[in-house]
Amino acid sequence: MPPTPRKISLIYFVIITLLLVGLVPLVLTGWFLSDRSGRELRAAENRYQTQLVQEKARQIEMFGQRYGDLVGGYAKALEFSDNLAVLSSPQTQEKLGATLKENPNLLAFYVKPLNDESLSVFRSEAIQKNEIELLAAKALGNLSAKKIAFGQPEKIASSNEMVLTVAAPVFIKNNVAAGVVAGFWREEIARLFFENNQ
Repeated sequence: MPPTPRKISLIYFVIITLLLVGLVPLVLTGWFLSDRSGRELRAAENRYQTQLVQEKARQIEMFGQRYGDLVGGYAKALEFSDNLAVLSSPQTQEKLGATLKENPNLLAFYVKPLNDESLSVFRSEAIQKNEIELLAAKALGNLSAKKIAFGQPEKIASSNEMVLTVAAPVFIKNNVAAGVVAGFWREEIARLFFENNQ
């Protein structure tokens, strides 16, 4: 006598059908939504990173512009005097000293006339005069006519800190009569990078 086939209970059929009808759309929907959410999150993160980099670039540009304008302004002021004696006068040194006090990131100011003694003001607790002269000589060596030049970071031995320089020429009677150099802490630029990124 042939064996009788086993009948599948209706309850199993209903459970399998409910699982297929309910679970498959849920899994597919979850997969599509998570994929879409992931793409949107990555796009938002990329936009945020781009904005952050642009903001930091603007801050660094403004920082460089501020010190470039400061040095260029002093060079222009000395040019307007149209007098070589002003380049190494006590009044010029006094004005440079006042500017140094007003700008905590400014380390030193240096004016070097072509045919006269240099004039410098600096933070003696952080840098020595011979270090300023070395920094200024490098900065003035890279200076091209009628342009402000930013130097490479240099480590100074007295404070073991990195310093950046900005230099500008001084023209009197259409000839280069002197150079103005300012040195400032590189840490200010580093702070722009790392602040608000903790």
